[in-house]
Amino acid sequence: MTDFEKEQISKVSEKAAILVDALPYIRDFADKIVVICYCCSNLLSAREEQAVMKDVSLLKSIGMKPIVVHDTRFGADRYRENKRIAKLIEMSGNKAVGICGIDLKTLRLTVDNGYIPVVTPNDIDTEDMILYPENVASEIAQRMGAEKLVYMSEDRGLFEDGDENGKLLSMVTRSQVIDYIVKYKLSKQFLLRLRNAVSAVDHGVGRVHILDGCVDHGLLLEFFSIDGIGTAVMADEGRYYSHENT
Repeated sequence: MTDFEKEQISKVSEKAAILVDALPYIRDFADKIVVICYCCSNLLSAREEQAVMKDVSLLKSIGMKPIVVHDTRFGADRYRENKRIAKLIEMSGNKAVGICGIDLKTLRLTVDNGYIPVVTPNDIDTEDMILYPENVASEIAQRMGAEKLVYMSEDRGLFEDGDENGKLLSMVTRSQVIDYIVKYKLSKQFLLRLRNAVSAVDHGVGRVHILDGCVDHGLLLEFFSIDGIGTAVMADEGRYYSHENT
C-alpha cells in the first residue's frame, strides 16, 4: 500500500469515527423540533452563511425538525431576506419555505410536510413594528413544543465570573442564568437572549443554546459533542439526554 493510499484510508477512518460518535446524539434528537435564531447575518460572508444553512439542512437530513428565525442584514428588505435564506437552505438539498410572523398553523403544516420553515418576525399586520427575532424564536419554541432553542449571534455564551477571557460554562441551570443577569453588566442584546432562554425552559423547552454564530460548523459542534462550543441552559430540574448519562 502506498503512502497516498494510507493517507486516504486514514481520512476516511476519521470521518467514520466522527459519524459513530455522533450516533447517540442523533438518536436522542430524532424527530425533535429545533428552533434556530439566526442573529449573525451581518457578521458572516456569503460563503460562511451558506455553510451555516448547509448545517441546518444537515440537521433535517438526520431526522431533526429545524425552524429558522432570522434577523435582517443592514439595509436589506426583510421579506426579500426571508426568501434569500430559504433559497440558501434549498441549495443545500432540503425544501424550505418563507413564513412571515408567528403563524402556528402554517408552521406545523410545513414541518409535518418535510419543509424547513424560515421565519421573519414581521407579517403584514406588524410590518411597521420593531419585533426582535429573539422574542419571536422563543415564543415559537414554546408554542411548538421544541426540544431546543438556539441563539446564534456574536455572544459566545456564559463565562465563569462573567469574564469573557475566562472559562466558558458549557451548561447552566435557569437559576444560574438569573444570578448571572443580576451580577454582571451585559449588553442589551445578550440580556434579551438570556431572558428569553429562561422563559423558554420555564415553558417546557428542553435546552436553550447560546453560541458564537461565527464559528465554522458551530451548530453541529454544539449539538454533537460533549462540551459543545457555547452554553446550554436547562431547567433547574432538567433532564439529561441518554448520551449524557453514558
